[in-house]
Amino acid sequence: MIQEERATRREEYRLDLRNRSEELERFCSDKREKLKMKAIQTLEERGCQVYLVSNAEEAATQIAEIVQTDTVVAYSNTLLEELDLLEKLQMKGVKTIYTDVLARDKGLGDCFQDTMKDARLVIRQKIASASFGLTGVQAVVANHGSLMLMDEQGSVHSVSSLPDTHIAVASVQQIVPDLPDAMTVARQLSLGGTERVLVRYISIITGPSSTSDIEGQNVRGMHGPKEVKVILMEES
Repeated sequence: MIQEERATRREEYRLDLRNRSEELERFCSDKREKLKMKAIQTLEERGCQVYLVSNAEEAATQIAEIVQTDTVVAYSNTLLEELDLLEKLQMKGVKTIYTDVLARDKGLGDCFQDTMKDARLVIRQKIASASFGLTGVQAVVANHGSLMLMDEQGSVHSVSSLPDTHIAVASVQQIVPDLPDAMTVARQLSLGGTERVLVRYISIITGPSSTSDIEGQNVRGMHGPKEVKVILMEES
C-alpha cells in the first residue's frame, strides 16, 4: 500500500512538472525576443561580457579569439556535445582539456590508469591552474542576469569558479524569466537524467566574483572568476 501511494505521488509529481515545463516553454517561445534583450541587459549590468552569435561555428570562433594561445578546461554538457563545440575548438587550434572523469584520451594523458581519486586530483590541479574555464548552462535567468549550471560530480562548479575567466555557452532557447522558472527546468532535467527530484550540484552564477570585505574596496576574483563571458547563440 505504501509503495503504491509513493508511486502515485511520484506520477502526480511527474505530470504536474511536465505541465509546468510545457507552459513555461510556450511562454518563453512567445516572449523569446523580449527575454533575450532583457537577459543581455541584466547580464551586462552584473558585469558579464555578452557575445551574441548565430550558431556553434561562430561560438567556436569567438571562444578561440578570447582564449588565443592559452588552454581552456572544459566541462561538457548536452548542449556542447550536440553542437560538437569542443571538437570545433580543437579544429581551430584551441587546446582543450576535458574534466569528465569518465572521459578517455581527451587531454589528461595516463591519469585514468590510476585510481579515480588520483584522476580527480589531477583534474582539479589542471582546473585550478587554468586561465579559462568553459561550460554550458542549463538556464539563463533574464530578470536577474544569472546562469544556472548543474551536474552530478561538482566539476562544473570548479570549472566555472577556479579559473580567472569563466566562458559560458548558452542558447537563447534556454532563457527563462525568473529563478522559480529556472528551478522548474532543473527539476525537469533532474528527473530525465537521474530519476531524482534534483541533481546533486546546482550553481547560480550572477556575474564575476567580487567582495568588499578588504578595507571596503571592491575586489574581483577573490572567491570565483574575475571575468564571466557569455556566448549567447541564436541557433542551437
